[in-house]
Amino acid sequence: MIKIWRSPYSAFGESSEKPNDLLDETVTADAVYTDDVLAGIAQSGFNGIWLHGLLHHLVSEDLFPELGYNAAIHQGKLGKLIERAAKHGIKVYIYMQPPRALPVDNHKFWDKHADVAGQIEEVPGDDDAEAFKVQSMCTSTPQVKQYLKTATGKLAAALPGLGGVILITASEYPAHCVARRGRVLGAFGEIEYMPVDCPRCVERQPEDIVAEVITLVRDGIRSVSDTMEIIAWNWSWSFYVDAPCEEVICQLPKDVILMAGFERGGKKDILGHVDAKIDEYSISYAGPSEQCRESFELAQKHGLRCFAKLQFGTTHELATVPSLPLIGNLFQKTAFIKQQNLSGFMGCWNFGNMITANTAAFNWFLSTEAPLEAAEALSLFAERYFDGGDSDKVVTAWKIFAEAMNSYPFCIPYLYAGPTNYALGFISHPAPLNDKSAGRAWLMDERGDDLSGAIADFSLDEIIAGFEAVAAKWRDGAELLKRALNGLDSEHATTEIANAEVCGGAFRSTWNLFRFYKLRLDWDEAKLPAYKAISADELDNLKHVLPYVEQDKRFGYHSEAHGYMFDAEMIRKKIAMLAD
Repeated sequence: MIKIWRSPYSAFGESSEKPNDLLDETVTADAVYTDDVLAGIAQSGFNGIWLHGLLHHLVSEDLFPELGYNAAIHQGKLGKLIERAAKHGIKVYIYMQPPRALPVDNHKFWDKHADVAGQIEEVPGDDDAEAFKVQSMCTSTPQVKQYLKTATGKLAAALPGLGGVILITASEYPAHCVARRGRVLGAFGEIEYMPVDCPRCVERQPEDIVAEVITLVRDGIRSVSDTMEIIAWNWSWSFYVDAPCEEVICQLPKDVILMAGFERGGKKDILGHVDAKIDEYSISYAGPSEQCRESFELAQKHGLRCFAKLQFGTTHELATVPSLPLIGNLFQKTAFIKQQNLSGFMGCWNFGNMITANTAAFNWFLSTEAPLEAAEALSLFAERYFDGGDSDKVVTAWKIFAEAMNSYPFCIPYLYAGPTNYALGFISHPAPLNDKSAGRAWLMDERGDDLSGAIADFSLDEIIAGFEAVAAKWRDGAELLKRALNGLDSEHATTEIANAEVCGGAFRSTWNLFRFYKLRLDWDEAKLPAYKAISADELDNLKHVLPYVEQDKRFGYHSEAHGYMFDAEMIRKKIAMLAD
């Protein structure tokens, strides 16, 4: 089984109108993945790592000689990493979205190749830099089709030890002309219709364009290698056709692996909302979704192997802790993977990728050594991981954590705009709201105190009630876990207790922050006693959590943002303000 992971400290590279391609991950990752890091990943049970790559930076090709200026540097760095990783039993996989659109301002390219110009889109730059326009290399032109084949063939020839490529072909970044056109989904799951301006692609079906891109890449790699894997991720193919997207799957070459999102499209009853939609990675929802099951059934019907795409370290549910320890839910995920005899998984995005009990449990549950029955497997893992602990209490604590998360107000608006990732460090003052947006939950945006963007599928009162329930139940689980591991002189015990405590603190801070927010919606001084009552609870919470945050620098760090959304200094500052 192929089991793909990555380091939390390796960076994608920049999205810029004038990019420095030497900051791409295909150049920088060789320094991040030291032998110690690779050994740790291998010892945790993984045999693959993924890096983000751009084909037009990785390869120099005569069809478009303006591209790939530093290709030799990219290939040299990748070659060294591939060679070192192989010594640890690890293959390197390049995650890519070819052909990525190029800045309109790239006159060196477009002045010579206007005949392949396709759809124009506007994209934001890094760190809220001014937006800029990019233009697709139209995949309906024979030149671009040939480029995709020859460039990927050259890539495979230059890197014979490469494990393969992971292809995203929907809308993450502008790529082919319909990547963000036609029927698409907005940021919060709403259906939008965007006109296709490319005169060639407007006449084509988007599913045909997606399948063609995958096939061209496959043909290029297969012209050189019979062993490199071509993994096609179905992320957001439902933009173009209804899930499970047989219109795409039926066109894929038989040696392509279909990778399907494990939880997307799932349904769960949450806070009285029947069949609330799960449309993001989730650990609180065990899955798989019906959409995932149907995707795998179709793939198998058409003779394709299958991969699972999931995050089992942590997710947007709470991304600034090492893990969400819902070990029972992880067992259910692995049980399906084993039952379906999947070829492997990609187990993280560019966050949720720290080595914890979650990674140990997931890979052990997949082994032949693990029992097939849940209770037995959980108990045996608890005995192994916490040698000398009370395994029955540990398993019960994990169950309580999972029960607590059933009250989490899971929906796209909350995950993308909610404050849970940074609540422990955020100060809500006794004053009217400043009406400045709190920003995106997964990036280091400047934080205003307007949380309205998170309040959509669930009302403010439901969110408050939900996090009150999450925090209270989680507290029970954390106390039981501490009793179960009491007296153990074990790094596993120390780190997992701390992780449970900080998770609980983050949920309790979120509850208090929304209570503050409700008070401040129509603020007057008469509400000051109520504010102080909430402050007293938050002070108790912060003082309880602070020692754990001081002892482990992983807390508060968001691997996608590459920054701290809370840390010990922020918590101390908040304590001082609330105690004043």
